[in-house]
Amino acid sequence: MSEDKTQKQVSTSILKKRWKKFKTLKRGYYSFIVILILYAVSFILPLFIGKDALIVHYNGEYYFPVFKFYSAESLGQDIQGEANYRLLDKQYKEEDKGNWVLLPVYPFSPNENLLSELAGNPPHTPSSAHWAGTDDRGRDVFARLAYGFNIGLSFALIVTLLTYIIGIAIGAMLGFYGGKVDMFGLRIIEIWSTIPFFYLIIIISSILQPNFLC
Repeated sequence: MSEDKTQKQVSTSILKKRWKKFKTLKRGYYSFIVILILYAVSFILPLFIGKDALIVHYNGEYYFPVFKFYSAESLGQDIQGEANYRLLDKQYKEEDKGNWVLLPVYPFSPNENLLSELAGNPPHTPSSAHWAGTDDRGRDVFARLAYGFNIGLSFALIVTLLTYIIGIAIGAMLGFYGGKVDMFGLRIIEIWSTIPFFYLIIIISSILQPNFLC
């Protein structure tokens, strides 16, 4: 019996042991589950938060703006360019001709300027329409936070993955060749680690154009 228990303990991987231990930390474990669910939902945010309508019923036909661009004229709206579906919804209700618009639960996008629809100068205080108010450019803060969550977490995961890949590759190379290669590589790592992070970002930003990937 003791030999069987020993074999079972040996066969259990470190990853499984750490996961089992992590599950005992209730607050951390359930926080991880909540973040994981929110991150998964953030990939379908346009269905819940966004300026594009989910479905438009106009003159007996159905349109799906969340998946395809439609001009305002094609939907009976007297403006140039893309339709404003919030205003289109009000227009259809006033006309009362059987046309309707199904908007997302929160019908505002993160980069949309709302100065033409809101009274007063931005930023605006939180309200029932704008849960977190607007910024100094008239953009909805709550929508920006929701979409920023996906971008921020995706960026963090990509950086973490690249850090592990590059770190393991460099460590394996230094360990495999050893000698002068190992010594030279460690000196570079020590110099790199002594540079303050803020100045490092300034140096990298001066060389590369900052965007989602760098």
